[in-house]
Amino acid sequence: MPGYYFHVRIDGALQADIEGMDLPTHTAALEEAILGAREIVADRVRNGEEIGSEQFKVVDEDGTTIHVLPFRSVLCLRD
Repeated sequence: MPGYYFHVRIDGALQADIEGMDLPTHTAALEEAILGAREIVADRVRNGEEIGSEQFKVVDEDGTTIHVLPFRSVLCLRD
């Protein structure tokens, strides 16, 4: 299975994921990023913390960027 890495960008600084995860497809990697972002956002909401411009940068084992996922994009807000 291909390896994927979920680097986190916080306040402009990139924190590298050095462990990564083996997943079958790019789609599975994106789904994993969405789940991870939802967990982080939920923790921040529970703690009364701001949701800023943080994002996951999903890359494959060759270092190619597969997707950039802003944490805010996983929120479902209504008026």
